[in-house]
Amino acid sequence: MIRKIIQIDQEKCNGCRACVDACHEGAIVMVGSKAQLMRDDYCDGLGDCLPNCPTGAITFVEREAADYDEEAVKKNMAAQGRVYKGRCPGSEAHAVTPEAAKESRQGDSSQLRQWPVQLKLVPPHAPYFNGARLLIAADCTAYA
Repeated sequence: MIRKIIQIDQEKCNGCRACVDACHEGAIVMVGSKAQLMRDDYCDGLGDCLPNCPTGAITFVEREAADYDEEAVKKNMAAQGRVYKGRCPGSEAHAVTPEAAKESRQGDSSQLRQWPVQLKLVPPHAPYFNGARLLIAADCTAYA
């Protein structure tokens, strides 16, 4: 399958290990003095490693890659004696049902189906986007 995954430029990598420590899935390992993606199916594609790289050696690419395998990650982390804490909660799609919204407050029912809205963390294939008409605007812009 073609998906978004990290790529490490070996020329730019200075071997600082910041990406290895930032990767919650254990997908990045040190080979010699350079960071390397261990296996495609260990990389969840969220990019926690990107902002931690001081040299900019890590980028996202879209390419043929094995799908993320959470069970394989759990086994790998256990074999390393590390604890897998799960995916970033903000990256998971959560839908608020109208029934749940009514239970939490009195009055008119809300049309809001997801909360909080953090666009950089919202997966683009979340089920609540299916058939949705979406307007993205800053709080200080006019729209019609």
